[in-house]
Amino acid sequence: MPWPRLLLEEDFHPEQALNSPADRVFPKQQCVRSLRSIRRIVVNKAMFIEEMTISEADREKIEELRNLVKEHITPYYDTDYNLLRWLKGHDYNLEIITPKLINHLMLRKLWDLDTLADKPRNHAIHKHWKSGLTGEAVKTPNCVVNIEQTGGNDYWGMLNTYPINEILRARIHDLESMLRAVMELEKKNGEQCAIFYIMDMTGLKMDRKLMTLVTGGLASISAFMAEHYVEMVHSFVLVNVPHFISAIWTVARPLLPEKTRLKVNILGSQWKDEIRKLADEKCLPTYWNEEWQAGPFLAPIERGVDYPEDGYYRGEISSAAKILQVPAGKTAYVDIEAKEGTHLSWELHTNGHFAFTIYEVNKETDDLSEMKNFYPLFSKVPGPTMVPFGDSAPVTKTGTYRFWFGNQHAWFHTLRIHYIIENKS
Repeated sequence: MPWPRLLLEEDFHPEQALNSPADRVFPKQQCVRSLRSIRRIVVNKAMFIEEMTISEADREKIEELRNLVKEHITPYYDTDYNLLRWLKGHDYNLEIITPKLINHLMLRKLWDLDTLADKPRNHAIHKHWKSGLTGEAVKTPNCVVNIEQTGGNDYWGMLNTYPINEILRARIHDLESMLRAVMELEKKNGEQCAIFYIMDMTGLKMDRKLMTLVTGGLASISAFMAEHYVEMVHSFVLVNVPHFISAIWTVARPLLPEKTRLKVNILGSQWKDEIRKLADEKCLPTYWNEEWQAGPFLAPIERGVDYPEDGYYRGEISSAAKILQVPAGKTAYVDIEAKEGTHLSWELHTNGHFAFTIYEVNKETDDLSEMKNFYPLFSKVPGPTMVPFGDSAPVTKTGTYRFWFGNQHAWFHTLRIHYIIENKS
């Protein structure tokens, strides 16, 4: 039923507005006096719509999941639609969902993600990787548009300048801004919403660097997004694709989760016309316009900036580094004793992909699920590392800290890790 269009005439009662014809006429004075009532009714109606758009079966599962993670979830993140995304993304299998969601909630706490969208977008990487969040798609209902300058961004320079953990720290600001926009639209519409993710392939070049990116760094970033921002994307729409797109897709397709593959939509040569049927022009970048035109695309988006090659990492592995080898399909760890008030720092060089986290060791059990994460779990760090994976973190509790490494991705390859781990006062 359409929302009423309130005109300024006689005998207005806000309760009647919700059930009135779209052209019902109402008085000016009554309208002014009833603004607060209108707000209350709109909120109540949105809540009612939300109740109607979530099935009873889904609501029961949401409550069950909420109860399983109640010790970890924050009021900010605790919405029905956020939990429903996790349920849909993992086929409602609570045994799979619960540890994955707890890992995400721990990451949210460790990196203070609930407030990240309120903070300035000022990481050094952001000067090169520009924001693409532009607004509501409209033509694709319940979606917010994000423009990714896939062909124009200097991903190669980024991965040669910064370690993957720093890249993800920068990227997660945009992911949290996307999540905030989705949550706000859900509150407004009373329905589940998502990101309409446009990947602009303009300027993409076919070379050795591209394939290394597709199978390495970009695959890792995509895996992180799929792992922590489950079902946040409605569809990935590729525009201005090059003639060699089939070769890229052949390599990239097996690396993507099945649910992600099914969301990919590659537009043809008439993509400028096709995309206007899917998203409002006000959300599409002005740089798509011809030079002599002021339209039809109206979103002012900054272009990415290349990284200077003289800023690429040129360091060598320190002679002080120790070596840890992890057989294919196996895991290994290094335990370090640390006192409260000190800092743990580390630098890792590897010859292949690896998983990594740090646990606070529970001396009563070797079960990792019973140990608390001291540092977020990265399920796939690309290797060989172009820039060493380095970071530090304050120790808030005296104890043993386990630097855990996984080589589960490999069938035959033995992971070789050169590491320096220090406990500094």
